[in-house]
Amino acid sequence: MARVLVVDRSRATRDVVAELLGEHDAVAWATRDGAAAELRAAVAEGRPFDVVLLEGEPPPTAQEVRELGAQGGARVLVAAAPPDGAAIAARAGAADAVARPFTAAELGFRVARAAQVAPPAAADKRRTRKSDVLIGTGPWIKDLYDRVSMVAATEATVAIFGESGTGKELVARTIHTTSPRHAAPFVVVNCAAIPEALLEDELFGHVRGAFTDATRDRDGLLAAAHTGTLFLDEIGELPLPLQGKLLRVLQSQEFRRIGDDQDRRVDVRIITATNRDLEQLVAGGTFRQDLYYRINVFPLHLPPLRERPEDVPLLVQHFIGRYRERLGKPCDGISPAALARFQAYEFPGNVRELENKIHQAMVVAAGPVIEEADVALPLPAARASRGGRIDLARPFRELKQEAIDAFETQYLTELLREHQGNLAQAARAAGMDRKNLWALVERHGLDRAQFKKA
Repeated sequence: MARVLVVDRSRATRDVVAELLGEHDAVAWATRDGAAAELRAAVAEGRPFDVVLLEGEPPPTAQEVRELGAQGGARVLVAAAPPDGAAIAARAGAADAVARPFTAAELGFRVARAAQVAPPAAADKRRTRKSDVLIGTGPWIKDLYDRVSMVAATEATVAIFGESGTGKELVARTIHTTSPRHAAPFVVVNCAAIPEALLEDELFGHVRGAFTDATRDRDGLLAAAHTGTLFLDEIGELPLPLQGKLLRVLQSQEFRRIGDDQDRRVDVRIITATNRDLEQLVAGGTFRQDLYYRINVFPLHLPPLRERPEDVPLLVQHFIGRYRERLGKPCDGISPAALARFQAYEFPGNVRELENKIHQAMVVAAGPVIEEADVALPLPAARASRGGRIDLARPFRELKQEAIDAFETQYLTELLREHQGNLAQAARAAGMDRKNLWALVERHGLDRAQFKKA
């Protein structure tokens, strides 16, 4: 049971939080002036708080967050209205942000996450990574939290649908870390990244002598996920013969290694994800209908970034906070003009592409904030020219790089679409070395899987 200290001017907030968290969390209240003393007293009594829910108005300073966190090692969450909450929390160095008005699912999830990574007050082995944060605002994220909270405590098979780069693995990991299986392994298998000839061995393993190079028994990833969660990414790419074997696992929790004459039992929860239309694949005969029904027990649909532009500022600030530490640079903000460039772009590669562009901009940035000149994104059509003429008010090098980036992105998109994501064919058609083409695709944040023919 987590102990939560609500630091707010209004005692009514404490009552709201207590009601939403229910009987499983102990909630106390303090003002900002008395918060540190309340935390110290709780430590002295041997009943320290796990989480501090700090009022976000006025915005807390980094020093205030550090001081509160130092009192018994409590994790600090900032409560603020979107879309500024995540940015306020990131600037202050808080563990997370909780959106006002509170909802039971989101509040419970954020508090549980913070309590899990608190210093060793409990024997809970769960350790949520800092990067595992679902970021967004508006109805879609609240609905997602509600559904994740609903399904995490069950054993239901979950199917996550969404374009490449929308965060399907992150949602799967969140379900795992908030489920009763949280202390067991979370094993990821990308069905599109492993050659078909090797995928069966990777999943199910083999016995010695099963084939020429099988010099010893080998357990597959299914066995590695025993008592935990197996996440099958790009399930639409799973070959038909393996679909039948996976169906058996789902039906009976049994499988057989290559070359073995004995079945093995496994206790595993399966979560799948795809960017393809599985119903279309079923109609085309490339995906088993019975397997589709088995995995589609509890579907989750993630919207593309272009349908939620209000989330771009939150994500930008989140990635700035992440790469600031990795790059060792003082860059911790973004200018309004640079942010406007990010908001004007549709990001066909979704959040993954946005992260790539923020990383790139921070490498280039010379000052404490990302400026518009640091952003390698095509200009909106209205700004790219003035009546068809080049904007001579801007530096030559900047205009040239934007034109190159725009051309490369368009060319690569058309090339990969033409060859359905096949890099070898695309490289031959372009007259390029495959490695150089791959590096260019990576630099522009494009995902080959989204171009594969449905």
